[in-house]
Amino acid sequence: MSYKRNHLKRRLKTRKKFIKRPVFWFFVLFIIIIAILYFVLFLPEFQVTKINISGNKKIQSQDIENIALADINKKIFTIGYVQILTKSIFIVDKNNLIKDILKKFPEIENVEVQKKIPNNITLKINERKIFAVFCNGEKSDECFSLDENGVIFEKLENIPQDMIIIRIPSYNKEIFTGENVVEKKIIDMISKIQKNLKNNFQIDITQALVLNPLVLKTNENWQAYFDTNSDIDLQITKINMLLRDEIPVNTRKNLQYIYLQYKDRAYYK
Repeated sequence: MSYKRNHLKRRLKTRKKFIKRPVFWFFVLFIIIIAILYFVLFLPEFQVTKINISGNKKIQSQDIENIALADINKKIFTIGYVQILTKSIFIVDKNNLIKDILKKFPEIENVEVQKKIPNNITLKINERKIFAVFCNGEKSDECFSLDENGVIFEKLENIPQDMIIIRIPSYNKEIFTGENVVEKKIIDMISKIQKNLKNNFQIDITQALVLNPLVLKTNENWQAYFDTNSDIDLQITKINMLLRDEIPVNTRKNLQYIYLQYKDRAYYK
């Protein structure tokens, strides 16, 4: 009995010593890390199996999904000719996914990405809306859809009717969809002037030359000149007074221009 008891004690002491050794705890830590990595990267329940896309009208959902899948399907490492891949929802980089979609589709203004555990990704698409047509240079027929932020996003073969054509005379170089070609400040000015003339006098803007002064051509074939560095509201007030009090509708057929870029007065001919 004494021999057995001593033998058992020695075994317990040996185990306790082994448990206290760093190598044992390194081994336990290694096993835990492997288990966590498997759980995060390869557990089937957490592999992305469905991508829900909404908000897109012009762009096909399948085209957006293909870009998303290419981004979601990540290579972990390669062994010879074998690649180890994962579609784990935990390592989907939302910012990178948004960046890739916007780069591929300039027609999209922004994307909202939501992860829905365990295996769904939702993409909410906001497509750009056309505000005007931008033509490259003063006489070029190379024209693009332009949104309210001044970004071109689609090359046009035919210019839509009743759409403002915006040109920058000095801008005559190769451009690409997704570029911001007109300042937001200028777009806001044109929009504000357009709404004012349409609502108050039933006058449409047909063309805009982005210079300083900003030159706007109307459907009545006269032009208005605005200072882009001055208070646009004050200039709108001046043109309203002229059109209401000095240049009524029956005399506008002979009107050639209105200069509004001077601080204290306005000129017309």
